[in-house]
Amino acid sequence: MTRVPSYDKVTHLLTILIRFHQKLANMYGRLSAMMENKFSKLLAEEMQRRELRLVETLTSYQETAPQRILDTMLQISYPEDPNDFLSNLEAELKPEAAANLDPDDFYDLGQRAERYIEELLTVLHDGSNVPEVRDVFADLQAGEEKERIAMSKAYNSLREM
Repeated sequence: MTRVPSYDKVTHLLTILIRFHQKLANMYGRLSAMMENKFSKLLAEEMQRRELRLVETLTSYQETAPQRILDTMLQISYPEDPNDFLSNLEAELKPEAAANLDPDDFYDLGQRAERYIEELLTVLHDGSNVPEVRDVFADLQAGEEKERIAMSKAYNSLREM
């Protein structure tokens, strides 16, 4: 289903990203509390910390960014509504399945969320014709990439345990 483009201010788009990462962190926390596999639990806890770092980074940026950038309007057509994406992702995990979730499967779940946010940031970056705004989303993409690499290292370390 193609989505109708809408117009949003950069500040609103940052708020959407903050909420996305916060909800994802909450989901990882809930799953961690249910998990019996100690490696899956460790991975879920690390993924939750990662999402909370991203929330902190985005919130800090939103609080310090120049108002002219935050007030810039962008036309955006989301690849999929962020709330729908998270609801669908969580709906796939029944509580009984979450308890015994394999670390590899849990990591794959996190990678799906990562691919979604990468796609969303690319849409936001490419959808702007204002250089300063493009730079904002390029910086956010770079930050996400840095966190993705750190998570990959943590996952590989966990697998070696």
